[in-house]
Amino acid sequence: MAERTIVYRANPDSEASGKVASRLRAKGIEIVDEQQNMLLVEGAMQTIRTALGDKAGWNLTVETKTPPPDTRKKILKPLVK
Repeated sequence: MAERTIVYRANPDSEASGKVASRLRAKGIEIVDEQQNMLLVEGAMQTIRTALGDKAGWNLTVETKTPPPDTRKKILKPLVK
């Protein structure tokens, strides 16, 4: 399974996300989720970097997942003497 990568807009005057998304789709990269300033894509990092080309203002980072907190744990109260 290919890793998921977040392609995000790092500069306000960079190319529009629709154009970036169409460029990635043309190279065969699957877009999982698309927002105005951020794309969640699935594929190899090097392939995505190559598809973006020299477009300044768009950066890449690997998706990180944070598990939800365990709500069953209780805070132990200190012993009162």
